[in-house]
Order: sequence, then structure tokens, then C-alpha cells
Amino acid sequence: MKKIVYLIIISLSSLNTFAQTVQIKGKVSDVQTEEALPGANVFLQSDWSIGSTTDVAGDFILNINKSFGKDTLIISFIGYKDRYIPISDKTTSSITIKLEPFAELIRETVITARRIIAEEFTVKQIKQLDIYLNPAAKADPLLAINAMPASTTTDESANISLRGSRPDETGIYLNDVPIYDAIRFSQINGIGTFSIFNTEIIERMHVFPGNPPLEYGNTASGLVSLQTRNQIPLGPSNSLSISLANLGASTSRKISDKTALVVFGNYQPSKIFTGLNQEAMHDLEDFSSFDLGFHILHNFNSKLRIKLFNYSNMEAYEFNTRVPSYTGIFDMNKKRNYTIANFILQQEKREFTVNTGFNISSENYNYSITDIDINKQDIYLSATYQHFFDKWSIKTGGSFDYRINDSKGYKPLYNHAQNLNHPTIYFDSSQEYYLPELFVYSKFNITDNLILGTGIRKNVVLNHTSNYFSYQGNLNYKISSKHNFNLSAGHYNRLSMPNAEQYEITHFESNQYSVDYTYTGNRIEVQTSVFSKNVDYANFNNEILGGEIYTKVNLKPFEFQFSLTTIDSEIKTNTEAYPSNYDLDYFIRSVLKYNLKDIIEISTIYIFRQGAHNLPVIGSTFDNETATYYPSYSTWSYSERLPDYHKIDLSVSKYWVVNPKLIMVLYANVSNILNYENVMGINYNTDYTRSFNELYSQRTIYFGVSFIF
Repeated sequence: MKKIVYLIIISLSSLNTFAQTVQIKGKVSDVQTEEALPGANVFLQSDWSIGSTTDVAGDFILNINKSFGKDTLIISFIGYKDRYIPISDKTTSSITIKLEPFAELIRETVITARRIIAEEFTVKQIKQLDIYLNPAAKADPLLAINAMPASTTTDESANISLRGSRPDETGIYLNDVPIYDAIRFSQINGIGTFSIFNTEIIERMHVFPGNPPLEYGNTASGLVSLQTRNQIPLGPSNSLSISLANLGASTSRKISDKTALVVFGNYQPSKIFTGLNQEAMHDLEDFSSFDLGFHILHNFNSKLRIKLFNYSNMEAYEFNTRVPSYTGIFDMNKKRNYTIANFILQQEKREFTVNTGFNISSENYNYSITDIDINKQDIYLSATYQHFFDKWSIKTGGSFDYRINDSKGYKPLYNHAQNLNHPTIYFDSSQEYYLPELFVYSKFNITDNLILGTGIRKNVVLNHTSNYFSYQGNLNYKISSKHNFNLSAGHYNRLSMPNAEQYEITHFESNQYSVDYTYTGNRIEVQTSVFSKNVDYANFNNEILGGEIYTKVNLKPFEFQFSLTTIDSEIKTNTEAYPSNYDLDYFIRSVLKYNLKDIIEISTIYIFRQGAHNLPVIGSTFDNETATYYPSYSTWSYSERLPDYHKIDLSVSKYWVVNPKLIMVLYANVSNILNYENVMGINYNTDYTRSFNELYSQRTIYFGVSFIF
């Protein structure tokens, strides 16, 4: 369970438990943006044991149990210059402290964080701290997305379904390179628990639930763009995490004024975790994972830099699987390696980038008579040029995406006959595609409050591949600092490799329209959206119409979040029409946080949604060849809904500054605390005369500690 050790970081803790005689209050923010800086260290120069950290709003309270006359307050934050503020034991008013970004001190023209040209049309921007502070995210970037109202993932996984779209319609990019296999502990059907991304190196994410900007290619119904850090840290930073199912460590080093290195690794055994949660995990026999990665940033000068990211992972798991004709162990083993390199030249009015990516993986899935080996290779190369004018900016370039999927092995000849003595069929398949594309995207600042974006993307036809063309328009209208509208429309294309539902390379073609509104007040945030999609793929057409509303209210020490999503999604073929897996009248999420005296944070997360559609079995026929029964299903007009899904999670965490050089994060989490028996699907006995429910995870307990030093 990847990086659960960072389940949530809260932001204020006092070290002193003795009588307090002096109290220093203040707020720490960025000197340019005036954004609060949560997690900044604040301590006395004369006694480093007297310290604290800023909370989510950048506020701190320093309680000093002695009269000290005069002293100096030291404020430090990664990526910013330290500040020294004279204080005395007579200081009574709140101190306002503004920190300067470290990059500004190098020279007049410096490398800044990269911005995607369509950033103004982002529905959600998520920073690193947002991931840590989200109790539903469990410190995983993709799980943080699944806490958004736009997420319609219904299988308790890290797969991304945005506004009723299938996961394989959504593009996921890391440093402008597509990641086609972003899930860990992945089953053959693509379901996985956590993503491969280490939050320690992620600076921010941009999420487009629909109408993905055409500066990115090969995505049809949504986009997630992740960017790693762009700044050289001021000094070394380390972390060590220990929990029920994880032993992890990371280190960040400033090798020189121009070079930074981050190395991280995790080992995840299962015995303690499954032993403590035996009842909830009775079907999970074993799992293990080991990953190792590094991230290098080198600035040749103030304008030119290179970023290199590498990630390797080995994982395996075994669990009990049941179908009417077979009960036994499903075994999975997987190895993979990703390498991404970025060459970036930034000047005042222009930017040139070259992005490369290489992925190789091998996996084996084995249960009963099924034995499948899959080998994948992905090679990616792109070059882009972006130019900024006073009121207009343009980005153009091209990409080359090559993917190959080799699979072979044995699978059942009949789906209803999967026992060890049943017939099999051998297959050996190799599928590949070449996808060269060219694009142009431009953005016009019509007024200070009105921005228009337009883009086109065209594939270069090779080897008799289909000829397609993508286009889009975006309009952002900022009425005031609190009110913002986004209007988007477009036509998009994506090629997807085979998966559990599609056996051939699939071309998705999508038309989309959406209107998004955001209100941001001092204590209240509101987001609403209405959207429409029409997606053609293989011999199917998926029509989607939906809406969502989200609100967040901050009334210290409480914070409340609530979202409601509704989607009408229908799939049509030449002969029938039926609801998709994401056809939901209601999908509700709510979060309540309570900050207990800035020492302990308690969070409850409640999820309530409609059950999925299900086709019941209405009879069965005996098959003499295999001595098994094969089922007959009802028509879609007689389909049934599974029971509603309910889940309440409780998390408690303490953020403890032991001293300015050591921080501890203690946490505990109880998932599905009321032990709801949520139905994942309906299973049957061998002759389909009796049915029983297959359940999602029941109550599980997890706890651990993380050290940051």
C-alpha cells in the first residue's frame, strides 16, 4: 500500500508542555503571491528546541515557557530564503512574515516552474501539500484525484474515471510524457490499489475532467498532468517511514548549486497487515512490492536545465478468486522500469522543450488453466516550442508515440468452464502502433478577465492507419477574484492498447462540451459543472450527460467538504442500448476535519453512491462437453441495481516537531469503520441455482509513523 505512511499532514504542533508565559503569533506567506506557506519551520535562535510549524493557513503560535528578554525568530521553508525576525518577551501583536523564493536570489533572470499553456482552463490544480492534507488520498496523487467530484471511479482503486468516462480514455502524463501503466497491484482487469507516483517529487498536478488541452496527445475524455520539482533545495532532507505494510525511505540532496538529487525506495510486505486484518483480508493470501527511484535536476545556467526520472518496481500478489466453475488462487507477478528525460530551455519570451520516455514491463497472470505472459514497451519523443507575446501566446510541436504489446499463454476455451480439467486455447499476439502527431495551441488574453484558447492536433498517417483530426476551444471568464467561469468544447481522439474489456487496439473518438463555475471566498469554496460527452469506440457509442457540485467550508477548527455528482450514461450498439458502469443518479462524498488544539487532526470521510447495474442470471444449461453449466442472463430491460454503497473512514494524525531538524508524523486509520457489507458483484454456485454477494473491503486498520529530518 504505497506511501500510506503519509496518510495526512496537519500543520501545527507545540513542543512545550510546561507552563507558558510568552506567546508569539504570526503568519508566513510568499512575498510575491501572498499565498500561505504551510509547514514552514519557526524557532528561536537561542534555543532550537523551542519551535513550531505553520498550519494550513500559514499561521503559527509559539509558546515559550520563560521570560527571554530579546531573541531572534528564525523562519525557514524549503525553496525560500531564511528570515530572521527580532522579538522580545514584550511582543504582543501578530507578526507578518513574507519569504522570498530562493530562485529569485540566484540572478535577475532565473528558471521558473513550467506552466502548461492551457493552465487557465484547468478545472483543478493540486499541489503537493494538497495531496498530503487530503485524508482520502492516502498521500497518493491519483487517489487525491479520486476524491474530486469529477471522479466517478466505483471500484475502490486508483484507476481514473472522470465524469463517467472509462479509465482507458483518460491520459496521464508525467513531465509531459504519457504514462500508460500508472497503477500498482494491478489485476489483469486493470484494477489497482495505488499509483506508481511518489508524492515526494511531485510539485503539482493539473486535472482536466474533460476537454483535455491539445498540447497533449492521445487522450479522449480527460487529462492528468503531473510535474516534478523544478527548484534546487536549500539543503538536505530525509524521510523514514514505518507502518503495518511499508518500510520506506527517501533522501533529497543539493549536490551543488546547480544539481539536486532525490532517491526513494519502499519495501512492502503483507504478513503483519493481513494478520491484523484477517477477517477483512481473508481473500488476500499475500502481497509484496519493492520499488526504487531517483529524480535528478541539473541547471546548466539560469535558462537551461535537464530533468531525469527513473522508477523500477517489482510486485506480486496472491488472492482467492471464485467463479462458478473454479475456486482457487490468482497469482500475479510484475516487473517494470520507467525512464523520463526532459530538456528545457526557458527564456523571457520563449520556451523550447524535448521530452523522452521509455517504459518496459513484463507481467504474468496465473489462475487455474489461465496462464498469461504480457510484455510491453513504450517509446515516446516530443519537441515543443512556445512563444509569449503581450496578449497572446502560442505553442506548437510534434510527438512520436510507439507502443508494442506482446501477449501469449493459455486461457479457457469457454468462459463457463475454467477448472483445471477444462479445455484451453493457446494464443500468441503482438500488437503495435506508431502515432506521430503535430499540434498548435494558442491562447489570447482578450481582456484582463477574458481568455480564449484554441487548439488543433493532427496525426501523420502511417502504414494505413486511420486519419483523424482533433480540435477544441476554451473560454475563461474571471468576473472577479472570487468568481470564475470555464467553457470548453472539442473533438478528441485516442488509441488504446488491449485490456480486459477490449482485445484489439481501440480508437476512441469523443465530442465534449462543459461549463464550469468556481466561487472562492475567504471561508467558502463552491464548484459546479454541467457536461456532455459522446464517445465512439469499436462498435459502441457512449452518450454521457451529467452535473456536479462541490463546496468546502472552513470554520476553524472545523473544515467540511461535500460533493454531489449525477451522471446519465448509456451505451448503444446496433442492436441494443444499456446503462454503462458509470450511470449514477447520485454519488456523494463528504469530509469533516477537526483540528484539536493544532496538535491532533481527526478526519471522517463518508462516501455514498448508487449501486451498479447488474444483469441477473435467469437460468442455466448443462454442457455435456465440460460437465459444467453455462448461464442465461436477463435482458437489460430487467436489469437490477446492486445495493447502495456506504463507507465511512476515520483517520487520526499528529504532526510533532521534535526539534527544528526532526519531525514525526504519527497516524492511524480505520477504513469502513462501521463495517458496511458493500456489494461488488453477484456470484453463483456451480449450477447457478444459488447466488451470493462478492463484497468490497470491510473494516481495516492501519497505522504507522514517519520521520522527516
